[in-house]
Amino acid sequence: MKKIIILALMLSALIAEAQQEPQYTQNQFNSQLEINPAYAGANDQASTSLRYRKQWVGFDGSPSTLSFNGEGKLLKKTLAAGLSIIRDEIGITQSTSADLSLASHIRVNEKGYISVGLKAGVNFLNSDFSKLTDVDPTDPLYVTEKATLPYLGLGALYYAERIYIGFSIPRLVSFENVSPQSDIGSPHYYLYGGYRVTINDDIDLRPALLGKYVASAPFEADISLDAWYNNVFGVGVSYRTSDAVNVMVKTKINQLYIGYSYDMTVTRLRNYNTGSHEVYVGYMFGKKNTTPDRNQNNRYF
Repeated sequence: MKKIIILALMLSALIAEAQQEPQYTQNQFNSQLEINPAYAGANDQASTSLRYRKQWVGFDGSPSTLSFNGEGKLLKKTLAAGLSIIRDEIGITQSTSADLSLASHIRVNEKGYISVGLKAGVNFLNSDFSKLTDVDPTDPLYVTEKATLPYLGLGALYYAERIYIGFSIPRLVSFENVSPQSDIGSPHYYLYGGYRVTINDDIDLRPALLGKYVASAPFEADISLDAWYNNVFGVGVSYRTSDAVNVMVKTKINQLYIGYSYDMTVTRLRNYNTGSHEVYVGYMFGKKNTTPDRNQNNRYF
């Protein structure tokens, strides 16, 4: 019973703060395509990935997310496209979204590029209110169990061999066919960046920062640091403000990328769950690279 009460309070907070975007720990490789359409085509070869996240294991109705991303160039060095499909479940609500991104890339110096991108997609929401008790059926919040929400987003990205900086609003405009009292969508703003520091011939350090903001909710930041050996094996730690401490392990085997992360909750919710798990698998198309090139900008280093 206590878990049900806490879950209800948590869901109420999520609705009140207008938080709709899925949350991840491994914010690298082409996973950034989900939040920034300008990422499509930022690398020499096309790529694809799958990711699964189970948040707050042991907590009834906790979020679970499965996502697919694919991106590649349409015209060499100038125009690229990307596709993202996300299935997200939390409590009584299931969400499935799909969007197409288009990005244009302009070279600004010897090693750096600026890209701008647009995305258009649709989000299908389904909420089973029959699982709730003691709700007012006349409340506008509980009138519509299903909703179809088209949306438009935009983003910009600067990237070079050792640095990247991006800004995006993945759902800047949401075309909602619901009453004003029960608006569902709210724009999320992302500002992020990372840098690669070469320690010696074998070891790189890769600090990164991801800031997230949505109206009526506190600003949140993911602060992370990865250490990579020979561009083949990496370990990392990160901190999500007022939420969790995370550990990560990653590897790159030729064209295959694999990652796993574990989140340890630092809020009072830690008393009701055993942490969060996230698994990531990605593949980069093109010729097999038997010798890792640390000067390449492969999926954010």
